[in-house]
Amino acid sequence: MAEPDLATVLVEAFRPFVLGRLAERNLGDLEGMAAALDEGERWLTETLDELLAQPFERQTRGPLEVFQEAMIFPTRVLQTHGLPPAPRDVVATRALPGDLYDLAPASSRELGEQAWTAHLAWGVAKAAALRQR
Repeated sequence: MAEPDLATVLVEAFRPFVLGRLAERNLGDLEGMAAALDEGERWLTETLDELLAQPFERQTRGPLEVFQEAMIFPTRVLQTHGLPPAPRDVVATRALPGDLYDLAPASSRELGEQAWTAHLAWGVAKAAALRQR
């Protein structure tokens, strides 16, 4: 059986990852979150498919960056509910300034073994392709 592609694995990890982060912060089931996660999955699917269809040399950002950017959807819900931003250190704030609630993963490893393995395979393939140029 073939391994699922990186985009599929990342999209499948999105909802459980966000829900896990929200549960860690005792944010529970907020009104509008299910719709935001649906919207985030759609956006993530479209954006990753578009990115990964490009030759490596035209991929201007990585798949993890796209995943991190998708945190805007749950972030908007948290803002709508008037929740205060999470405390973050200077490094995290500089690296991901829009991640007000500290939702974004720092590594694909946080998304599970399958996502991490697929992300590593993508990185190896990209490095090999760019090296051959």
